[in-house]
Amino acid sequence: MTKYYLWLLQLLRPANPDIHRIIGHYGDPKTAYLEISEGDTSALSEEEALRLRGISLEKAAEIEDICEKSGVNIITLTDGDYPALLKEIYNPPAVLFYRGSLSCLENLSITAVGSRAVTPYIVKLCSRVCTDLAENGVTLVSGMAHGVDSVVHNACVRLEKPTVGVLACGIDYDYPKGSRELREKILMCGGAYLTELFPGTSPSPDYFRMRNRILAGLSSGTAVFQAGAESGALITAGYALDENRDVFCVPPPDIFDPRYCGVVGFLRDGAFPIFNHEDILDMYTT
Repeated sequence: MTKYYLWLLQLLRPANPDIHRIIGHYGDPKTAYLEISEGDTSALSEEEALRLRGISLEKAAEIEDICEKSGVNIITLTDGDYPALLKEIYNPPAVLFYRGSLSCLENLSITAVGSRAVTPYIVKLCSRVCTDLAENGVTLVSGMAHGVDSVVHNACVRLEKPTVGVLACGIDYDYPKGSRELREKILMCGGAYLTELFPGTSPSPDYFRMRNRILAGLSSGTAVFQAGAESGALITAGYALDENRDVFCVPPPDIFDPRYCGVVGFLRDGAFPIFNHEDILDMYTT
């Protein structure tokens, strides 16, 4: 069934919620391919129907082959080992490309996000909290970017604990530049990194927003360690709230500092403050 999912992904593009509507209309991806190929485009928009000319099942098979040769796994929404929490969200990725093991997501998982321009105070606090969570068996999920994301992943690999990175680019694309060493360390520690984007896809602003719903969807809760008013971490926290997941925020150490002000609204609305790892862990162990 994987190649039929990949064919639909070519047609509808990653993160397009219409893929679920199309599958529901025809019953399953294979039937969708067969019916559409035979001329039934009743469930497609005009733009999607025009796109049929540039896609093929052969291209889908080629993507499968490329992934197999490069050690990249492909998992679809109907596979038994698809991450359970992610399957529950609105518009779960129909296809995930990943390296490593997703089994660590069967543990309690917490997404930790924040600013790329991380302050020394947040580096210290985030590293301590994530270290303590990892030591208590929590799988930490983050976005493989600079700043807070890097602090999160490195706190785990220093302990040789699993962590999961979610990419806003193709699985084979070196972003942020120089991140391949960290990716290999993540694999050595039993973790994984993943994306819904085709191999070879370069990052773009839209892909980061798409990626954020996956970050929130993989975990029981999302922790924001530092965020200005325009931080993408707030988008991730918003997705978590939309899915009735917990949101945790580090209270601003200086309410007049614009580097921290983004979390104020979440804290006012009932997000849980973080002072140490127990503020997160106690939510799920008591």
